[in-house]
Amino acid sequence: MKKAIAIELPLFPLGTVLFPGMVLPLHIFEQRYRNLVGKRLNEDPMFGVVLTRLGREVGDEPEIHTVGTAASLIDVARYSDGRYDLAIRGGRRFKVMSGHWDYGFMTGTIEWIAANGVIGDERNDLDSLHAQVSRAFTSYLEVLQRIADVRAEQVDLPDDAVAAAYIICAIMPFDSIQRQRLLEIESPTDLLQRLLEVLRRERRLLEVTGIGGAASPHMGSPFSTN
Repeated sequence: MKKAIAIELPLFPLGTVLFPGMVLPLHIFEQRYRNLVGKRLNEDPMFGVVLTRLGREVGDEPEIHTVGTAASLIDVARYSDGRYDLAIRGGRRFKVMSGHWDYGFMTGTIEWIAANGVIGDERNDLDSLHAQVSRAFTSYLEVLQRIADVRAEQVDLPDDAVAAAYIICAIMPFDSIQRQRLLEIESPTDLLQRLLEVLRRERRLLEVTGIGGAASPHMGSPFSTN
């Protein structure tokens, strides 16, 4: 078995979870994060996004969850006072092995989480789960519109089962910890099975109580790092 290669990656500890393939807007105004962005623009425009566990994003050195997502810059706007607006896209997942604040912002030694291949009967299982998850998501949105009087836009899910799962994870009104738990699932089959359970539970809760969070029509919403 090939040994995983550890690399150093600057990290954004945020109060939200970035899923692979998803786009997230960020507004950068705290000086340490301005420094991070400026450094990456001049070197390699990639960094990691991790969910905070304890501590504040502003003026603090928060504890983090150790599984995060690499982010690449897809758009940058810099203001005259040094602030930035960024649009980032989630890429590969990683695990933080250790971290430090020596540069004023968090830097982690990370190992990439390998994407598990699917073969034979597993592919059939995954295709079946993909279809079930898609139907459960559509059913949830229909109940949401009927009971909560919320207009939910149609979402065209991709054929790739994992990509579709991450889109649903990003759209559904899950709290940050629930999103983190879904991000941490390594097996594609396990991810879809868990997501199917959650979607069915959320639909039943909505039907019984009439209470449910409205699904966001966008893949990301404006978010400040500080």
